[in-house]
Amino acid sequence: MTGGPRGIGFDIVKKLLQLDYTVILGVRNISASQNGIDKIRSLGITSGGVKFLNLDLKSLNSVRQFAKEVLTCEEGSRIDLLLNNAGSVNGNYEITPDNMESTFQVNYLSHFLLTNLLLPRIKETAAKKGGEPCQIVNTSSHVQNACKIKFNELETSKVYVPFKSYCKSKLYQVVHVKTLENKFREEKINVHAYAVHPGEIATDIWDTVGIFAKILQPVMNLGRTTDGAANTVLYPVLTPEVGAKFGGEYFESGQVKPSNKQANKLEIQEKLWERSLELTKDFNEN
Repeated sequence: MTGGPRGIGFDIVKKLLQLDYTVILGVRNISASQNGIDKIRSLGITSGGVKFLNLDLKSLNSVRQFAKEVLTCEEGSRIDLLLNNAGSVNGNYEITPDNMESTFQVNYLSHFLLTNLLLPRIKETAAKKGGEPCQIVNTSSHVQNACKIKFNELETSKVYVPFKSYCKSKLYQVVHVKTLENKFREEKINVHAYAVHPGEIATDIWDTVGIFAKILQPVMNLGRTTDGAANTVLYPVLTPEVGAKFGGEYFESGQVKPSNKQANKLEIQEKLWERSLELTKDFNEN
């Protein structure tokens, strides 16, 4: 799972530990993340295990190093579930060391690369499990319906608007799971991918966007709790008859909902996949 045990992540990790999962967390600040786990343990939850590894989603090299460490550690000998949960939005236009707009890279492209790097292990795990599928979840948002993909303005922005950039990154995540699901079906492997909107939650993700935060915070305060959001994110994962039937779909509040029309177009899926491979450069799909 990307992102630490804070906000929605806190309750997702708590529920996974209650189910006796071993969770590898890709985080920027291990000591702060350890505080979150200590808080979970203080609730009397003793099952499951946690391993921290450094991960900075603003760096593709960090993503590659994280994947390498996952694949070589004992806890990563099998991968039943990949949760691409971390996300951000910047109030100001920020370019990463990889020369890409930060929200695009953190929310989408780094997760695209990470998923591809871990896919061989996920497929291997699925083959050994028999009937039970392995799963991939992208934490998306219903705002994916409020934007349009422009391939001439993918990793950069001519005029930067924080909310617009965030919306597009969440749409890319939906396109990503649909593309993955198509590939899994073609290969006839027992892996499913989903995009999930956790609901409006009062977290600190919008703190950097000034006036947007003042407008959105009252709405968020009326929204779902982080515990409820965690249940929503994990719903297709923990409801096998649903997850197996609706792989590649977009979920809201435990229901499959229509996604942005662009996400269902094969030409869009293929073009985003190929462009994403180009942007991650030395990733070898084989």
